[in-house]
This record gives sequence, C-alpha cells and structure tokens, in this order.
Amino acid sequence: MLSSVFKQIHIAFESRCNKHLQGYNLTQSQMDVLVYLKHNEGSRITQRDLEAGLRLKNPTITGILNRLEDKNLITRETNLNDKRSKIIKMTDKSKVVLEETHVHLTELENSIVKGFSDEEKEELALLLNKVLNNLK
Repeated sequence: MLSSVFKQIHIAFESRCNKHLQGYNLTQSQMDVLVYLKHNEGSRITQRDLEAGLRLKNPTITGILNRLEDKNLITRETNLNDKRSKIIKMTDKSKVVLEETHVHLTELENSIVKGFSDEEKEELALLLNKVLNNLK
C-alpha cells in the first residue's frame, strides 16, 4: 500500500537526519525551524508564520522554540507591530550550525536519489509536490 511506503520513507529519512543532528544536540523538527528561518531571512517571522509555514500546531512550535532558545539558537524579540507576538530570529550560533550541517544534509538528500537520472529526479519532485498539494 502506498501510504505504508510514504510512512516508511518518512521514518527512515527522519531517523537518518536525527542521527546526524545528534552531534549538534538537535532534532529534525528543530532543524526544520532553523532552515525555515534561514530561507526567510530578512523577513519578520513570528511564531504564527512558523506554524503556517511548517504546518505544525501552536504547542508543537512553542516546544521547539523553547528548546532552540535554551540552546541559544534563536531569540524572540518584541514585535513592535503587535505586542502580543514575538519576532523569531536566528543567532550567530544557529547560522554556524546551519553552515556545518548543510554539507551532510545535502549528502543525505543526494543519497536518496542515488542512481536516478536528472529526468527521474525532476519527475519525482513533480509527483511528490502533487501528493503534497493533494494533502493540503
């Protein structure tokens, strides 16, 4: 069944990511937040933006942010436009971690499509994006 294959792929990928990130005392979920912040650097990212962008619930994002803040990988600053929310920013330490892990995560991504032609990689990306859009 296709759903079983998706689940197995997710578990295997997350397991390999977490194994690598263990050396940085990070989880895949925490890295997802840092990568989101990096891709949106220069924007004023709030917790609600992270919830929407990563499709996670408020308590989940709150826990991840608390742990990242404890590790000095993010800061939360008052949002001058809305005092009820905070702007989430990367620290210099998180930027270094992202640089150091980028090579390893790229190698992991490349290992997933090892033996695929460029056309197959493009087709896979198209099909997976269709699946994702169907789930939204």
